[in-house]
Amino acid sequence: MTWAQATARTHQQPDGFSARHRAQDHFATSVSVGDHVARVVLEHCEDAARRHGVRHPYIVDVGSGDGRLLRQLLDLGFPAGQLIGVDVRPAPSELPVGWIQGVAPACLPDFDGLLFAHEFLDDIGAERVVDGRVETVDAAGRVTAGGCADDEDLAWLRRWSGGGTGLVGRARDEAWARMVAAVGRGEAIAVDFRGNRHLGYWRGRRVDATPDGRTDICAGVELRSCRERTGGRLVPQHRVFAGRRADSVIEHAELAVLRDRGGLGAFNWLFTDVCSVGSRP
Repeated sequence: MTWAQATARTHQQPDGFSARHRAQDHFATSVSVGDHVARVVLEHCEDAARRHGVRHPYIVDVGSGDGRLLRQLLDLGFPAGQLIGVDVRPAPSELPVGWIQGVAPACLPDFDGLLFAHEFLDDIGAERVVDGRVETVDAAGRVTAGGCADDEDLAWLRRWSGGGTGLVGRARDEAWARMVAAVGRGEAIAVDFRGNRHLGYWRGRRVDATPDGRTDICAGVELRSCRERTGGRLVPQHRVFAGRRADSVIEHAELAVLRDRGGLGAFNWLFTDVCSVGSRP
């Protein structure tokens, strides 16, 4: 199968890896480092609501996993009735928020407020092309050269990677555009890492990516091309958290992790302001 097919099987099928495993058992994200990401999300939701006159904004967390971010937002005082989690997994027990179990962006409702997609686009299938040919992979992870890439994929690669080899992010661009279109008035934020290969994770370790259901599969995202589709500002994570105050030694250490340019600080945030014609009152 192609890498896009393998990724879809991993994250979108009822018997896929994501549906059968808890994400936190296999890898950690910036959301796991204190509640600093949640504080940024809350601030941006409130600012966007003021800009666009939204009295009761929603926060829709796409790729919610175990609901950690939603719990943090509840602890920060955001109303439970205005929080919606979206994931292929069922809602975590005793989490008093809205929940949509389904495959985004197709399952997203229209709403006013803030859409947050943290390390979600890296789970959207992306073909890997080498010298103009699409890579295929078998259940054991053995990679071979397949057929010729189509013209649109090659054009995308030439634009964003400068040649005929790399990950093709057209599906991510389309997914992001559909996610932004779900927001009537407010803001959409995507956070992700860059990279040129598919990665596997198992029990906190990076391993070979295999489409047999035994590992998580993800791949880096070219958020510059997503920005070209929807507009917005692209900001590295170390700048997002620059200048934020730490009230304790623990918070100081957490912010240092989030700002580390050799690690999480190298992630990118895409901020897209939205005010659609005919948006809801």
